[in-house]
Amino acid sequence: MPVRKACMALSLFLPMLAASASAEAQAIQDLNEIDVLVAATMGAGIGEPGGARAPVDRRLKLKACPVALEVTGPDLGAAAVRCPTLGWRIRVPLDLAAEREQAVAARPGQPRAAAGQGAEGVKRGEPILLTVDRPMFSLSRVMIADKDGRVGEVIPVRDEPRGKPIFVRIVEPGRATILGN
Repeated sequence: MPVRKACMALSLFLPMLAASASAEAQAIQDLNEIDVLVAATMGAGIGEPGGARAPVDRRLKLKACPVALEVTGPDLGAAAVRCPTLGWRIRVPLDLAAEREQAVAARPGQPRAAAGQGAEGVKRGEPILLTVDRPMFSLSRVMIADKDGRVGEVIPVRDEPRGKPIFVRIVEPGRATILGN
């Protein structure tokens, strides 16, 4: 008799386990959907100028959003994808270098040198956006310039007055990257 009860309990438990596993699989956001939404919003596919630099990292496990995702941007070189009901947000790095070059070349009456080496960059004490861009992610932080610098120059910046200086290369007015990038 105990074997029969065990089999009966097991037969009741297995369907619940299968339902639980399928519910868990449905509880994760489809990352392909995020890639498609970013491409549609930005008007360019993955790897194209103006589009995402790379697909969303497949290791990312987000809770499935029960409503339509919101995609905004570009802002600080990335598109922001949000789930308004669950509160999660991710940033998808965009390839905006080609668009920026086209915009600079299209400015009438402005000398080409203004966008290149030696153009005005930042003044001492001004905020500067420090960015680190990689194919799968982008990090940014506002820092304060320790001295004047032009585009292409290396200057020290700090996150607070007593903080340790970090040396960065100015890539455009008000924006810098860590050396080696």
